[in-house]
Amino acid sequence: MVRKRERWAKPDVNKIEADLQSKDEVVRGRGVGGLCPCHCDWDLFEQKVDVLIRSLRDPSRAVRRMALHVFADAAIMQSKEELKYYLESGEENIGEKRALHFRSMEQSLEARTKRKTQKRKRWNRTSHRDSIGRLYEP
Repeated sequence: MVRKRERWAKPDVNKIEADLQSKDEVVRGRGVGGLCPCHCDWDLFEQKVDVLIRSLRDPSRAVRRMALHVFADAAIMQSKEELKYYLESGEENIGEKRALHFRSMEQSLEARTKRKTQKRKRWNRTSHRDSIGRLYEP
């Protein structure tokens, strides 16, 4: 969407407002299209949401269609931004886990010997020794 914004010059708010008040349906549709967040910034879109909602009840089918298009574009852009936000935090968490997961060779060997020692201790503590000892007694 950034490429789209770079393609067009900043919208003239006075011209958009004049187009929205026009009697001609094509000009009103162009004015509603000028409020699309892919053409203008979010602030202008948010300021003129009430105008867009009124445009949904316009007698002209072209104006109503353009207002629906503006809301659809806004919803798509908003969902993409939210998705980007959630993905960024997920990537940070994954990076932290990877940093914890990768250890130096010494740390890996220490962890391995610690696991083996704990396993031996558990093996020696359990009651299976008694049953095994009975099997091998003469």
